[in-house]
Amino acid sequence: MSGLLVWTNPAARAAERVVLVVGPFNRSVEVQELRTFSEGAEPQGLIKTALNLANVQHEQARSALNKRVDIPFTLLGRLLYTDVGEAFLGRMAKIFYPRNAPEAGVPALRSGVILSVAQNTGRRLNSVDFLESYPNKEIVVDVPRLIYLLNRLTSIQEVGDFFREPF
Repeated sequence: MSGLLVWTNPAARAAERVVLVVGPFNRSVEVQELRTFSEGAEPQGLIKTALNLANVQHEQARSALNKRVDIPFTLLGRLLYTDVGEAFLGRMAKIFYPRNAPEAGVPALRSGVILSVAQNTGRRLNSVDFLESYPNKEIVVDVPRLIYLLNRLTSIQEVGDFFREPF
């Protein structure tokens, strides 16, 4: 019976920590801290330190965390199971993956995205909602690869180019 409760309650499986990895070094931040910051609180701990080191304004970071992408739920479900969706998830799974099971990155990402959109009344995807729906207690973020991705994705054309070239 308790196994059934865990299965039916997504919060019981949701990410609790985001582990930021740079080479052999890692630091983690609680997802709840990200939620609190995204809702208007002043940044604390690692969030504050990272924003100061990166010279990023608090409102700019908060806006990025709260950015929502509108996507029809049925289209999302179909897209994630196409060859293009698989390729996209495969690339993203090199950046975001479960801490103790990196080989499960693709299904974990797919699950997190689908659950996040399904549970959101506006059928929108945003980063904090995604983290709260991610099906593992810790999600690793490979920071150098994430920075590489963000630097490359300045246009739709570059999105296509990014997925055609190797890391």
